[in-house]
Amino acid sequence: MTEKSKVLLVGSGGVGTIASYALEYAGKTAVTSVLRSDYSKVVEKGFSIDSCDYGQVPVFRPTNIVNSVEASKEYGPFEYVVVATKCLPEIDSMIDVIAPVVTADTAIVLIQNGIGIDVEAKTKFPQNIVLSGVSMIGSANRNGHIEHEAPDFLKVGYFDNENLDQADMEKVCRKFVKLYSNDKNECHFDENVKFSRWRKLVYNACLNSVCALTGVDSGRLELFGGVDSIIRTAMREVITIAKSDGVELPEDVIEFMIRSDDPVYYCPSMLVDIKKGNLLEIEVIVGNPVRIAQRNDVSAPYLTLIYELLKVVQQHIMEQKGMITVPKERPVPR
Repeated sequence: MTEKSKVLLVGSGGVGTIASYALEYAGKTAVTSVLRSDYSKVVEKGFSIDSCDYGQVPVFRPTNIVNSVEASKEYGPFEYVVVATKCLPEIDSMIDVIAPVVTADTAIVLIQNGIGIDVEAKTKFPQNIVLSGVSMIGSANRNGHIEHEAPDFLKVGYFDNENLDQADMEKVCRKFVKLYSNDKNECHFDENVKFSRWRKLVYNACLNSVCALTGVDSGRLELFGGVDSIIRTAMREVITIAKSDGVELPEDVIEFMIRSDDPVYYCPSMLVDIKKGNLLEIEVIVGNPVRIAQRNDVSAPYLTLIYELLKVVQQHIMEQKGMITVPKERPVPR
């Protein structure tokens, strides 16, 4: 019997839990999942999953469940370390978190949103292969119950690294695609990681962000006029910024992304985070594109305003979480 590939998965939210289920489903992978808030519940009862791909799964437990990366060491060494958390570089470093289990033979898989998410991993682990996972899925974790509403479609490629051989990077990437693929999902090798990430950003930087700022789902945003007055212009800015960064996105990506939530009143991930009081992925989704626009002398007034408003919202969330303290007496410039 062929030995199973060992995979560590950090971040068992809606995306990460379905990823761990997909990896375990074909029986080729032993997943060790790092859980924090759901640890005790999942150890006792497992995840329950209501999935558009897999149907009703009353109990799911990965091969191993641990409450820290340090505790996962006894189940390694890991061929792949998958990071499926939110990407919040201004708050903490997930690369530092996974560092204790990254060996010379470990490939790091970043199933996260945004642009520029690979920089820290390649800086700290220049000899390790870093893979990009762009996930198009609708899935949420609500206290250990996974509501998986939109099919699991994952594109996986490798971030360019001049220190490594391209054939080796592609081989490692294609193996992960085989491990992840099954008869219920879609997982493909991505030949152009940069294109895929900018393409998804057309949705995330605009629809995702503005739904969070306005507090309405994507359907209501359109009904109330926000798509025509804000979204299309912001999306064109993203396309222009991407072009300045060497990526040509087709114009029809705008209508595709606007129509991608039809026919439901869909709550994008940032709006879900707002409702839960969670921190938002603003830097990698909006901040980095705005900084690229500034660096390349591209005008992006809509996206810049969205970013500045999101930063205010983020500070408010941090205040509510006790991460920052606002003075009792308001400081007033004299």
